[in-house]
Amino acid sequence: MNSSQKVEYLKLLEEKSRRKKQTLCKDRFARLYGWQKEFVNSTSDHFESCLCAANQIGKTHTGTLIDAMHLLGDYPEDWGGHKFKHAPMCWCLGYSMEKTRDLLQSAIFGQMSGGKLQGGLVPADRIISHESATGTPNACRTVRVRHASGGIAVMQFWSYSQGQHAIMGDVVDFFHVDEEPVDPKIRPQVITRTINGDRGKGGRGIYTFTPENGRTDLVVQFMDRPSESQFFMMKGWADAPHMTKEKRERLLEQYPDHQRDMRTKGVPMLGHGRIYDLSEEYLTCDAFDVPDHWFVINGMDFGWDHPQAHIQMVEDRDSGMIYVTQAYKARQQSANDAWGAVKQWSEGIPVAWPHDGLQHEKGRDGGTIQMQHYDSAGFKMLPKHAQWQTGGNAVEAGIFELNDLMRKGKLQIFKGLRSILDEVIQYHRDDKGKIVKTNDDCLDAMRYAFMMRRFAVRIGDRMNEPKPYIPPPIRPIGRRNGTR
Repeated sequence: MNSSQKVEYLKLLEEKSRRKKQTLCKDRFARLYGWQKEFVNSTSDHFESCLCAANQIGKTHTGTLIDAMHLLGDYPEDWGGHKFKHAPMCWCLGYSMEKTRDLLQSAIFGQMSGGKLQGGLVPADRIISHESATGTPNACRTVRVRHASGGIAVMQFWSYSQGQHAIMGDVVDFFHVDEEPVDPKIRPQVITRTINGDRGKGGRGIYTFTPENGRTDLVVQFMDRPSESQFFMMKGWADAPHMTKEKRERLLEQYPDHQRDMRTKGVPMLGHGRIYDLSEEYLTCDAFDVPDHWFVINGMDFGWDHPQAHIQMVEDRDSGMIYVTQAYKARQQSANDAWGAVKQWSEGIPVAWPHDGLQHEKGRDGGTIQMQHYDSAGFKMLPKHAQWQTGGNAVEAGIFELNDLMRKGKLQIFKGLRSILDEVIQYHRDDKGKIVKTNDDCLDAMRYAFMMRRFAVRIGDRMNEPKPYIPPPIRPIGRRNGTR
């Protein structure tokens, strides 16, 4: 090439680089995993979306991509999340200004070079100005960005170490909380700032963190009792293909046993409050074809506003092993809907059910009780509600026996049954020792099936109406070594 051709070639390369920077957000969005796009989409219908995730799977990347999209206003055609039609006021919050600089500011705006920000998701030529944060080198307090609407979007960075008083006053359209604040007063302040955001319609916000603080008020709110305006997602290493087997093994060696579920699955640390405090790996086994001579019984928990649940329990009475082989739960489903969902593995199998099955089903006529609706739908409901052979339906007795079997490796759950496994790892007591009765529908169904396993039938005989096997009387539940 001659001199003029070389100059022209360099100009083309510069233009290619410029255009690539202009479309960086859209390119990154196109490469998101399915669950990351699902999280993005949740911001359309929810004012608060919480991503409780394992380390190194892309939670902060997901959050900063959303941040940058709102600042630019150049949404992709298939963007399913909330869109601001005006230039928004945004907040990013982290544990310290060093953390906001290294994890959030650098991803969104790049590094500081020659007094300018460049190399981030927001192109340098869209950054109008910035103001430095006091006391932290190269950290920004405020960055202004040219928005697609023609206005000026603003991003402000705040740290929890500044306390709640530092984040008072502004009306905020969007916030991103990265790393959960320990101070419970921070979130109410942030929510107050957004109540009149988005031009009076109410601002939006996202949370992206690994739940190192355990079951805090924020975590409990989103996991156990989310409102219609709140969305919760929990993701782990299994959801991130870039976390190869080699990477997982190398990282796993560095984590203490009690942190592994939190670090690898995004499961909040529960400490001594957890009831079934065993790892998922210990409790689960690969699915297998169950022999016809084993015994089977199903358990169910009624529900409408909270989910109804159905599980299947099989028992090898020669070895004393018990397995949970199926699990299903869903909200606001009729008996017929539920039967359609579980018929394939429930037909001809006795079903244990709780005492509230004698109540009238919601939304139905006043003359029929709940268990009769399920019996009519096709479920083989046992004649009486779940109770111990010696009488009564004591909850603590069931928990004691199930926990004892789990610890001995005598009760295992088939891998992949997330509806019950997620409940097992979250089942806990409050600070007064009382069982927290939320997200325990499948566990209740499992307990009912366990209580009534004397009425289980052989798998090979399940369609033939055989007489149920009645074992010798089960000894009463008593104290062992001073504990129940």
